[in-house]
Amino acid sequence: MRIIDLTHPITEAMPVYFPWHPSTVIEQTANYSDNQCVVHKLSIGTHTGTHVDAPVHIFEGMFAIDEYDLNLWYADAQVADFTPRLRSQSITKVEMQGRSLKEPIGVILKTGWDKFFGQQDYYQTYPPLSDEAAEFLVEKHTPFVASDTPFPLSVHKILLKGGIPLITNLNNTSALMPGIVKLITAPLPIKGADGSPARVLAVVDY
Repeated sequence: MRIIDLTHPITEAMPVYFPWHPSTVIEQTANYSDNQCVVHKLSIGTHTGTHVDAPVHIFEGMFAIDEYDLNLWYADAQVADFTPRLRSQSITKVEMQGRSLKEPIGVILKTGWDKFFGQQDYYQTYPPLSDEAAEFLVEKHTPFVASDTPFPLSVHKILLKGGIPLITNLNNTSALMPGIVKLITAPLPIKGADGSPARVLAVVDY
């Protein structure tokens, strides 16, 4: 057994989806000489880096990140390999059907786009999940969908409407082989929040 860290490190250089998304700031507020310890203040958006989206992110009145059953955050997930991908090449329903997904367990979309995280055009060129493929995952009663890419707004609406959380911007997916892994996702329990940064780990037996 080994553990693969699927989380992008938190830095001030992390990209954001829209210009109005908050940038990340890490500020030291205490030091050894004056305070006998080091302390930092972290300012980060709820949808920055590796993070989880909850339904209230899109739908007013739906449930928040702290309202999920904790069993969802330690669960089996099937790695669906879609590498290699071209820029902006959508994942289609036909491709998804070809991955023989088991039901009902989570799905990890592996596209290889995590290697471009941090580049200026990362959010403009990623290979998105198509609406039809997202609807297929809803039909398969998929409890959560994780990806090494962002998700289009239309896919947010399809999956979050069904209560399916989106685990976004995974890292190190090249280390994942097709098949079943145990996925540990740990979003912060921010009361009533639309999402949260998360530490995401895969437990594998290879």
